[in-house]
Amino acid sequence: MTMDKVTIQEASRRLNVSQRDVREYIRRGTLQAERDPDSSTGRWLVELPGDGWEDDFKAFLNNMAAAQTPWWWAFDNKIGKVHYLLQVGIEEIMPDFLCGLRGENLYSSDGHTADQRCPECLQAAVSQKLPLWDD
Repeated sequence: MTMDKVTIQEASRRLNVSQRDVREYIRRGTLQAERDPDSSTGRWLVELPGDGWEDDFKAFLNNMAAAQTPWWWAFDNKIGKVHYLLQVGIEEIMPDFLCGLRGENLYSSDGHTADQRCPECLQAAVSQKLPLWDD
């Protein structure tokens, strides 16, 4: 099986980490890379890792998030429905929720009730067998 080999810039974009981090992972051997034989500038080509790869910071965030509720308010006025957090970008907090909504930040939903949950997020979470935190 052939792995995709891309520039450091493209690896940064696809892996959602900074170019500096890509270079550091190459130095540490976490990511494999080689000089591009067709490049006159000696650029590096990075072998993209398989599905499920996480950088150190993302792994830290995911471990921390596993201990917290996945339900958050999308906007600071905290009205409407709370949404199930799908992912957060590394460079800035722009949360993506299961229903497709993109929030402006994360706002705690402590004390929310089940009827305040976004029905689209709830349906997606149930169908994907994600934890609902119904304690």
